[in-house]
Amino acid sequence: MGQVILLTDPNPTHTVVAGDTLAKLAATYELTVDDLVRWNAIKDADLITVGQVLKLGGPPAPPAPPAPPAEQIHVVQPGDTVSELAQKFGLRWLDIAAVNKLEDMDLIIVGQKLVIPAQGLAR
Repeated sequence: MGQVILLTDPNPTHTVVAGDTLAKLAATYELTVDDLVRWNAIKDADLITVGQVLKLGGPPAPPAPPAPPAEQIHVVQPGDTVSELAQKFGLRWLDIAAVNKLEDMDLIIVGQKLVIPAQGLAR
């Protein structure tokens, strides 16, 4: 086996020695041949050379996108209007009216539960 830089190293590598193959290296380091090929821009997976330094890791996977904000429920309070709620939550009054199927946006009742969408509806 060639010179090994421990996998705790942030940029682990392996220096190829006679008898090394990508398949053997993948098995040794619990990687896949495809990963070794990609991380090292290898054109022919059957051709590595003695002395070649191979990366044993690639760039970290991009972080998962943040979860979209969840919709919330607002209990109508005295004095609430759909327009004021829309402004408070950064939405259009149409978004709140549509998601709650309000036929008359001027008719909301104290204690009524309104869904406040996480974001505006598609136009």
